Amino acid sequence: MSMNKGFSRRLLLGGAAVGVALPFFESLVPREARGQAATAPKRFLSYMAPNGFDMEDFRAAPGTGPLTLGKMMSSLEPLKNQLLVLTGLQNTKQDRPMGDHAGGIGSFATNRTVIYTSQKMGGPSIDQVVADQVGSKTKLKSLELSGEEGFSDGSCDSGYPCAIGNHIAFDATGTPLPKLFDTAAIFDRLFMGFDAGASAADAARRAKYRKSVLDNVLGQATTLSGKLNATDKLKLDEYLNAVRSVEMRIDVGGANASCVPPKRTEGKLDDVTRHSVLAELIGLAFQCNVTSVASLMWGNMTSNRNYAFIGASGGHHDISHYGEDAAKIAKLKVIGKWEMDQIAAMLTKLKSLPDSDGRTVLDNTLVFISSDISDGDGAGFSMGRHVEYPEKPHFGQLFLSIANAFGSPITTFGEQGMAALGGLTA
Repeated sequence: MSMNKGFSRRLLLGGAAVGVALPFFESLVPREARGQAATAPKRFLSYMAPNGFDMEDFRAAPGTGPLTLGKMMSSLEPLKNQLLVLTGLQNTKQDRPMGDHAGGIGSFATNRTVIYTSQKMGGPSIDQVVADQVGSKTKLKSLELSGEEGFSDGSCDSGYPCAIGNHIAFDATGTPLPKLFDTAAIFDRLFMGFDAGASAADAARRAKYRKSVLDNVLGQATTLSGKLNATDKLKLDEYLNAVRSVEMRIDVGGANASCVPPKRTEGKLDDVTRHSVLAELIGLAFQCNVTSVASLMWGNMTSNRNYAFIGASGGHHDISHYGEDAAKIAKLKVIGKWEMDQIAAMLTKLKSLPDSDGRTVLDNTLVFISSDISDGDGAGFSMGRHVEYPEKPHFGQLFLSIANAFGSPITTFGEQGMAALGGLTA
């Protein structure tokens, strides 16, 4: 493109087959425009950790005011001034006594009752309401990701449909949105196009493109580098290295760099590597304006992931029903601490990425973090605080506040969001 005839806030390197979206470069902006304040998109990330937490270690210190984090959340201490912890909110659930996990997940971001006989929710999740406001400005309206391979057929928790219990993102009609598990497929969708109906031969050809995507655009990147100032040259180098790093980690499945990787098996990553790769892909997708809305469901309904790799062997869901078993309680604490550590690493990654307005991607992103059950937290909100709600307001009120913060004109959300939640802007 001709740099003296106009510019795009984001650039794409590549040809018809392969392309790589790039961050914002100030030195490509016409001189007369550089004095104007740059703006960055508002972004939203919804994150669900399954099976709840040990609340003794999870809860923040009681009382509304400056935030004192619980023991389980100690790794979030460096980010404390960007956190807002809300205690006392309640949500809708399922229409029958049993099935709390199904009810907690279906209502997680919808504030609607889960119906035993329905494969759909009664309306959209909050991420899709936000996406309706900001999704038209990006390649992807939204991005739905999963830490466990999902399935939608049959019944799950107490007979409730898996189509509800294994999804947290729902469109305007309440239909669950498919979530991506395979990290290589996520990479393709974000940076090189995605065709769910491609044959094995097509996928193999695409894999060859993915293996050399940066090599294919290296000449263009070198040419572009000559037009950048020193700061933007460094940003270009860091970005291309980050994309290459993610690509390589997906290919070798997180193997030690000193070993010879086995025959490539797409998507087979250990949990530590998977969470890290997903966090990095979300960060790059936000930074490069591929999407402004994402959701990450770390585990399916009643997830029985085995955390033996951190000394908590056994199924997570089984452990979460601990009764008076001290050994299970100890394991639940270990699992919860690990999850919070991964969340802290994800937020730290977002904070490390420079945004187009001179701030960071985290500064321009509102992240909603919760679980399907308790024992079993941008947008102009006042952070670094803990807010207690003894009157037990509904999540629908919080979601209405979030929607309005992103410019949505809606006046209600879900079944209980009849008014915005107070105390967020203090």
